[in-house]
Amino acid sequence: MDYSQQFRASNGSLPSPNGTVIASLSGSRLFLRSTNTSTLQPKRVINLNPEFASRISFMRWSPKLKNDYVGWNGLASGKKRSGIDKTEEEGSGAPMRILVADEETIQVYDLKDEKWTATINQGFGGIRNVNFGRNQDEVIVFSDYQLKVTVWSLVNSKHVEILNPKFSTGVGYGYRPCTSHFALLGRQSTHDVVTIHNHTNYRLASTWALPTLDAQGLKWAPCGRWIAVWESAVLGYKVLIYTSDGHLYRTFERPCDGLGVKSVEWSPSGDFLAIGSYDGKLVFLSNYTFSPVIEMNHTSTIKLPGVSVWSECMTSNRERQYSVMSQPMTLPTFPCHPSEVHSKLGISTIAFNNPDGHLVATKNDSMPTTVWIWSLKLLRPYAILVHLTPVKAISWHPTIPDLLMILCVNDNESRSNGVVYLWNSKWKKPRAIVTPLDKISGQFWARWLYTPCPSNSTTASNGTSCSSSTGSLVSERRSRSPEKECDKIPAINFGDREISMVGYVQDETNDDSMGVIAEDDGYGNEKRPWNPRDWAFYSPSSQPQAPPAKSVEPSYEINHRSSVLGQGSNTDSKGKPKKEDDEYRHRRQVSVKS
Repeated sequence: MDYSQQFRASNGSLPSPNGTVIASLSGSRLFLRSTNTSTLQPKRVINLNPEFASRISFMRWSPKLKNDYVGWNGLASGKKRSGIDKTEEEGSGAPMRILVADEETIQVYDLKDEKWTATINQGFGGIRNVNFGRNQDEVIVFSDYQLKVTVWSLVNSKHVEILNPKFSTGVGYGYRPCTSHFALLGRQSTHDVVTIHNHTNYRLASTWALPTLDAQGLKWAPCGRWIAVWESAVLGYKVLIYTSDGHLYRTFERPCDGLGVKSVEWSPSGDFLAIGSYDGKLVFLSNYTFSPVIEMNHTSTIKLPGVSVWSECMTSNRERQYSVMSQPMTLPTFPCHPSEVHSKLGISTIAFNNPDGHLVATKNDSMPTTVWIWSLKLLRPYAILVHLTPVKAISWHPTIPDLLMILCVNDNESRSNGVVYLWNSKWKKPRAIVTPLDKISGQFWARWLYTPCPSNSTTASNGTSCSSSTGSLVSERRSRSPEKECDKIPAINFGDREISMVGYVQDETNDDSMGVIAEDDGYGNEKRPWNPRDWAFYSPSSQPQAPPAKSVEPSYEINHRSSVLGQGSNTDSKGKPKKEDDEYRHRRQVSVKS
C-alpha cells in the first residue's frame, strides 16, 4: 500500500461523498484538501472563531446527488422523473457544501464560492444531531430530548418544525428514493406513528399509527415502494412492511424463545430485506411477497468443504497476516453476562456489497472476532475471517463489488499503530496492513474514498508500488488524469484524533487465483474451483446424494422456503392529512451571505 503525507486533524477528517476533498480541523482553521494531489494540498482554508472551533462536535458534507435510481422492479433506471425536484436533475453540477456545528450554532460553507456562508442559531432545544437534508440547500436539526426536528432552508432562510421525533439518528427518518418525500418515526400520546411529508415544503402528506409498542426504526426500500418498520427485540420478533402511502402490506412474525430482531437492511437492488436476530440467524425476505426465502445460521463449529476460513496470526517478527485454518474448527466466543445480552448477542452488522448486493458481510456479537462473508449466488458462506481482537466496523467499497475493509479493536491503541484488514475475492489471501502512523493517541478509524494513485508517493514496507499490470481493481487503461472515473484506484482515509493520511490499495499482479477457493479439509492445502456438488450435498432442498467418506453434518444451515403468494394483512391504517397553516415562517435566526 502507498501512502500520502500526514496532516493534522484535531477531530479526525471527513472525505466528501465524491472523494475529491477531505475536510479536517486544525486549531481554529478548517482545511479542505484536494485528493487529486499526492501532497493533499489545501483547496480552501476557512478561518473559524477560536471559541467556536474548540466546541465543534459535528462536521457533515452535503449529499451526493445521483441521476439514476433503483426502479420499482429492482432494476436501475436511467434518470429520475423530471418535474419532481429540480435538484434531482442537477446531478454533479450542484454546489458542494460542508457544515460544522456545536451544541447551539451551525455554520455552512461552500467549497467553491468563498463569499457564500450561512449561520444558523438553533435556539431552544439545542442540537442533538445535525445533517444536510435532501440536498445541499437544506439542513435538518434534531433537538435534545427528542423535542422536535427542524428543517432549515438555506435558500429563503425559513424553517419547518416537526414535533416528537422518536430518534435523532438515521434509523428514525429517511428520504424516499426518486421523490425525496420525508418519512419520520415519531411518538405521540404513547403511540408510535409514521408521518410522510412533502419534499418541497415539508407539509404533512400522510400519517398512520403503528401496531407496535416500541418501534426501533424505519427504512425505505431502494425502489421507494416499501417502508420497513421493526418492533423492539424484547417484545418479540416482528417486522412490518408498509406501502409508501401507509397501507400495511405484510407483517412478518415468528416465534422466538428470547429476544427478537436486532438489525434490518435492504439489499442495494431492493430484491431482499435481510433481518438479523438475537438467535444468530439471518433471514432474507423476498420483495414480492415478503416471505422468507433463505435462512442463514451463524454457528460456532465450522465444517465447510470448499470454503476458506482465514485466521489472523502474529509471526515471530510481530507481523500480522492471515493463514488458512484446518477444518473442522471452533470459532472463538465470548461469555455473555445476563446484563450484557443486548451488546453481546445477535447479528449486529449486515453489509451488502455495492452495487449488486450478491455478497453479504455479517457479524454475530456472540463471536465478535469473526466476519462471515456470504454469497447469495452460491447460497453458502464464501469466506470466514477470524481476528485476534473484536471487530468494530465492516465496510464494502462503494463501487468495487468484492473489496471489503474491516476494522478491529486495537489491543492498546495508545502504543501501537492502527491496522486495516482488506479482503478481496480475487486475492490469494486477505491482507492485514499496519498503517505508518505514529503512535496512536486516540481512536483509530478508516473510511473509503476515491482518488488517483499519486506519482511520487512512497511505498510501504508491506505493500507494493504502483504498476500498470491488470488486476481486479486496476484498469489497464489507467492514467494520471483525476477527471476520469476509471483512472481512480481504491483509497482509504484513516487516522486518529490528531493525525490523518490516505493509503492507496494496490492490486495483485497475478490473476491466477481468480475463481479458486482454498480449503484444508482432507485435500491438504490444495486449491480447486468450487464444485456444485459440494453445495448439493449440504442443501436441504436438493436431491439426496451419497455423502463423502467420513463426513459430518454441516455446522451451519441455510433453509430454502418457497415464496408462495398468500393473503397479506392489507389493513388500511392511513390517517387523513391535517389541514395545517403554512409552516414556512420567516425567522431572523438564519443569516445567509452571498
